[in-house]
Amino acid sequence: MTTLLKRLQQLIDHKSLLTHPFYQAWQAGELSINHLRIYASQYYFFEANFPRFLSAIHSRCDDREVRQSILDNLWDEEHGESNHRAMWLDFCASLGLDKHQVEFTDILPKTQDLLDAYFRICNQGSCPEGLAALYAYEAQVPQVAQEKIRGLKEFYGIDAPEGLRFLEVHSVLDQDHAGKEAEGIISQTSPETEALVEQGLQSALDAWWGFLDGVVEQGYALSGAAD
Repeated sequence: MTTLLKRLQQLIDHKSLLTHPFYQAWQAGELSINHLRIYASQYYFFEANFPRFLSAIHSRCDDREVRQSILDNLWDEEHGESNHRAMWLDFCASLGLDKHQVEFTDILPKTQDLLDAYFRICNQGSCPEGLAALYAYEAQVPQVAQEKIRGLKEFYGIDAPEGLRFLEVHSVLDQDHAGKEAEGIISQTSPETEALVEQGLQSALDAWWGFLDGVVEQGYALSGAAD
């Protein structure tokens, strides 16, 4: 592993999603179904926009091989009826959420911050900066997905294949995506631009933690209102 990738991994490890209180509670079975529903409804907006982030990076990349790897990712995300957005809506349904209820949920401010961060990095940053933002998340997804599946089965009784399909797919597929992103980052980053790439990755990590903070806050707010 190159020095740059080691530094990127250190940044990811320092702000690993699985160490956030929300995912700690998921792994321990301490979340309410309402918290899971809030999370599922808010994450939908990232999943629905993820193909646009990929398209933005693809259009800004000069290297044909890197573009092809981004295109493969985009195809996986958006092609066909069983696209990843549709699979996520199946997961939402396993939590008792109606498709239209999810699609028209109000976007929380910190969810919008996450989307804005990715739109900014992917549309205004360089190709390797955009890849770093993707890598910040997709490098973590396989382990996160496996822990989500374990928690859902063990604590929430959610084990239907259609409900877990999104997570099952991403527990494997994103290993390849992250590997291709790492290759693209290395091939496209010069010594002079390494700091910008690290900054792009850190901005994405911060936005993800903020997103999860927003989900937790909304859950507490609704619980308080119910009381």
